[in-house]
Amino acid sequence: MIAVLCIFFGFITLFAALTYVLYWYDTANGPALDDLRNRSQGRPRFYVLRGFLWALIAQTLALLTFPLGLLPERQRASRPSANTGPIIITIHGLYHNRSAFLFVHRALRRAGFHDVRSWSYASWSADFFQRSAQLARDLRALHHAEPLRPIVLIGHSLGGLLARHAAVTVGSNTLAGCLTLGTPHQGSRLAVFALGYLGRSLGYRSPLIEKIERDERSFGAPNFSCVALSSPVDNMVLPTEALQPPGSHWKVRWTPPMSHVAMLYHMESIREIVAWTKECASTQNRFPGGQSQS
Repeated sequence: MIAVLCIFFGFITLFAALTYVLYWYDTANGPALDDLRNRSQGRPRFYVLRGFLWALIAQTLALLTFPLGLLPERQRASRPSANTGPIIITIHGLYHNRSAFLFVHRALRRAGFHDVRSWSYASWSADFFQRSAQLARDLRALHHAEPLRPIVLIGHSLGGLLARHAAVTVGSNTLAGCLTLGTPHQGSRLAVFALGYLGRSLGYRSPLIEKIERDERSFGAPNFSCVALSSPVDNMVLPTEALQPPGSHWKVRWTPPMSHVAMLYHMESIREIVAWTKECASTQNRFPGGQSQS
């Protein structure tokens, strides 16, 4: 047992250390260093250390809770408010499953959002646009079934990129908002180390990213809230500027220093998610028959 624990924590520590070495090399040799100095009030290494420590915590939580996402999703008893409030859809990142949002779902339900659902996909087959098309079809079907209820998308990492693309293709009449967490909106240089076609297609300014941007120009910007939560020391999205989506309809909100996976578990990011969801839920006038509560 001790040997297993040593291997477990050794792997987590090695992975976190390697990704932050790459992060620091990329940041220290580019324009992102000045931004990091400003955000950290002249203590960039302290910010990186906090990110590294959060990586250890978050990766431990992610691995320990991962098996829960393999179990059949429990059907919760419906409540009266669940038939009138927003429908919140969470989308996990690459190689993860619905257990990624375990803490977020709990916080949203405690805040009064009772209809919180997971949308999952396989990381090893199909390509990005097949996944996005399936998500768009599911969103249209959900909106057709319950046209008076706002639908809110929350995606982590690749899940945020899927949410961003699907949000554009389904149109503003279907959704009330799109929030991304640590999403590589312009790809990531670390994609060269990814396993599988889907992961490798996410390279920095890759053809996939360029096609997403062309589709956005073709369909037009959505008129609902689009927010990208980003950490200044994200260890999986390089360069840091790749965390910022193009387009004036997107608002970037920088979190305290935390790792890529920690955005799913850090209380500051979870508070931001809950607060943003409340903002979206308070504006329903874009839905037929809905009344604005703002």
